[in-house]
Amino acid sequence: MEEVNIDITKLRYVLYARKSTDDAKNQVRSIDDQIAECKQLAERLGIHIAETIIEKKSAKKPGQRPLFRQMLKDIQKGKYDGIVAWNPDRLSRNMRESGDIIEMVDTGAMKDMKFVTHPFSRDANGKMLLGIVFVLSKQYSDSLSQNVLRGVRRNFAEGKSSAYKHGYQRDEEGVYRPHPTNFPLMRKAWDMRLAGDSLETIVHFLHDSGYGRHMKQRFVHMKLQRLSEVFKDPFYYGILIQANQQVDLRTVYTHFQPMITEQEYAAVQRIADTRTVPFKQKTKQAPYLPLKMLLTCAYCSNHLVPGASKGKTKRYLFYRCDGRYCTRKDQGIKRNIRGKVIFDNIVRYVQENLQFDKEDYKAYLAGLHKLSKTEQEKILVEIHSKESVLRDTRVQKRDLAYKLLNEHHQTVRAINEERLSELEATEERLTEAIAMLKQRLPDPNQETLSITEFLNTIKNAVLEIQSEDPIIRDLICRKLFLNFSVGDQEILSYQLNQPFAALVKHRNFRFGTTKAKAFELSELKNLFDEIIQAQKNTAKKEAFTRLYQNVSRTYDYMYEY
Repeated sequence: MEEVNIDITKLRYVLYARKSTDDAKNQVRSIDDQIAECKQLAERLGIHIAETIIEKKSAKKPGQRPLFRQMLKDIQKGKYDGIVAWNPDRLSRNMRESGDIIEMVDTGAMKDMKFVTHPFSRDANGKMLLGIVFVLSKQYSDSLSQNVLRGVRRNFAEGKSSAYKHGYQRDEEGVYRPHPTNFPLMRKAWDMRLAGDSLETIVHFLHDSGYGRHMKQRFVHMKLQRLSEVFKDPFYYGILIQANQQVDLRTVYTHFQPMITEQEYAAVQRIADTRTVPFKQKTKQAPYLPLKMLLTCAYCSNHLVPGASKGKTKRYLFYRCDGRYCTRKDQGIKRNIRGKVIFDNIVRYVQENLQFDKEDYKAYLAGLHKLSKTEQEKILVEIHSKESVLRDTRVQKRDLAYKLLNEHHQTVRAINEERLSELEATEERLTEAIAMLKQRLPDPNQETLSITEFLNTIKNAVLEIQSEDPIIRDLICRKLFLNFSVGDQEILSYQLNQPFAALVKHRNFRFGTTKAKAFELSELKNLFDEIIQAQKNTAKKEAFTRLYQNVSRTYDYMYEY
């Protein structure tokens, strides 16, 4: 396609200047230099700069520069026609935003770009050169990050870190040396802690002694939280920790002077542990109240509130409706109902409606096997799909590897090597995903409940509902029921959890017609396993604690139902 000549003197340009870091001292002048040279270029070419945008964010990662994104949106809307910048790397150092810019050139939204250090044209060669500059900018940024990280790791291995340590200062080589005035004060603080003084007392001592550090043209005194962190830091006896790595400064360089010994550090940690709860206060245990938020009033739909009566000899569990507009009082109905009445109703309902027979066991087995087959087919389809993508990725990877053998152009080779790395990462991700899917394939020989376990499950659950342990009562009821509607001294309606709700529906259908319908109880086995596990004495409290993490482990059970 033949390039259309554009009169650049009639275009509206936006000048974009960016500094690479947030370090004002290192980069502020570069911003002024960028703007000055860009304006000189505009004056020389006779183009009009409508606005100047200054960004103080890194371009290494996409989506981190709000002013840059808004500038591109304004160009899309036609507010500006082009960009003036000092160099293309001021616009982007990542492939996503570089691609956005080149796409805007392709679509015509970006009519022109002018750079002080790089010639640009809208033809194929100009876009190719711009893409190469963007790739080189990304490579430079990545290489710089790797070099910086390598330097940080090397310095850390040598016992050097940028972390500030109270009582120390870093010399020209980055080595920690005792501060002439702060070191003795911090050593005194450790001595006070070893003697049993509180953190508040030590903070006051440091403040009165004039201890502090200069930060951004202000003097900062020691804070309570910071002092607590100091007393936990093993640096002060010689162990420097950074980014889950540690180095022993006593072996890295022999002239390191620890502030304390390792034994003194351990003694301070023991003091901190004993001070966590300074006084063991005697607290009154609250009774555990089962069925919270499960019971609703049939007259006002509010939740019934559980409680334990305060009798002199016996305490009783009760539930009460405190709804403001409840009509119980108007109808002469008590607001309270005994817990024994509630649980007697639940036991009677379970005994009458949730007794399994051999037909239900057959339905359970049929549903279990059907589930296994359905899940297996779904997972196999997903595995086949990912294996197809994996084969195509490997073909692309092989072809690109052969191409690299004969590629001598440095820039093109760098682009292909980056693409090869992406393919290798894709291959690894797909391989791991396929392996995980294969592990999820249902086992056709999976363990099922025996018919005896199946038929005795609800019978055992009924016994547990009558247990003296309120935690087990609550656990079993929450497994079986979603909620209850409570009337006058009785439960008027029950809403079952799945799959029990479907089970009751199936039983009604089966006994009401001559032809039975296939029934899936695919989730029943897991539920039964949980109930059976809860019935074991060694697992009762653990099962409930896992289910309700916010419930205390100790309760006062001294009440009757």
